[in-house]
Amino acid sequence: MESKSILDYFFFGACVRYLQDAIVGHELSMIIQNIDNCLDWLNSLGLYVTQNASRDFVSFRDELHKITKKDTQLSPKQSQDLTRICSQLRITLEAELVSHEAFIVTPKRFDTNKLLYDIGSLMTPNVFSALPEITQYDLMEAGKCIAFELPTAAAFHLLRGTEAELRFFYYTLILRKRVDPLMWGDMVKDLRTRSRTRRHATLYNNLDNIRHSYRNPTQHPEAIYNIHDVQDLCPLCFEAISRMAKILQSI
Repeated sequence: MESKSILDYFFFGACVRYLQDAIVGHELSMIIQNIDNCLDWLNSLGLYVTQNASRDFVSFRDELHKITKKDTQLSPKQSQDLTRICSQLRITLEAELVSHEAFIVTPKRFDTNKLLYDIGSLMTPNVFSALPEITQYDLMEAGKCIAFELPTAAAFHLLRGTEAELRFFYYTLILRKRVDPLMWGDMVKDLRTRSRTRRHATLYNNLDNIRHSYRNPTQHPEAIYNIHDVQDLCPLCFEAISRMAKILQSI
């Protein structure tokens, strides 16, 4: 999947319309430029069937290039040929466009561009860059899943990213006699008992709430999120992750 601006289709349509409406007296340089633009758009928009059917278009443009500089305007014969070529090509174009669908990302509580391209800007400044690579990956994937309305997948990534940060937090602060394996509940329980870390009770309460209310139920196949559920979960995970990151930054 790749992002395509709606403006791309708008400008492509404008080129097609310009050529279809071209009449005697139009500047040949503008005709050539718009044909070149149309051919570029066919390629960049993935309209390969129409691109393969555009041989007459290309030949017509090549013939215009051969015309002497004194003949700078579209002649009656050229106008007729261009109209015929555009009409024929449009039949193929319309048939191909039937198989192309555009999906519009609907507004969410969070800015769509930030969800897709800059998830770290939704967190406390300077936190995201300090996170482990796997946590960054999961949060970026969660943002995309929220934007594209895949809420259960988003929940998995949010919770996995939170657990990854918890493991990093635990492994950084607890140097001896660590719990094994590094399970969410066991790590929080151990952190509560250590003299160096027990003071962060608010963080542990938040982590326990996320584990009981979201993480554990999400492990079962009957747990399904809607887009509102996961947008409730998102700030809870962000808060816990940011709190852990800031504690580590302070030591």
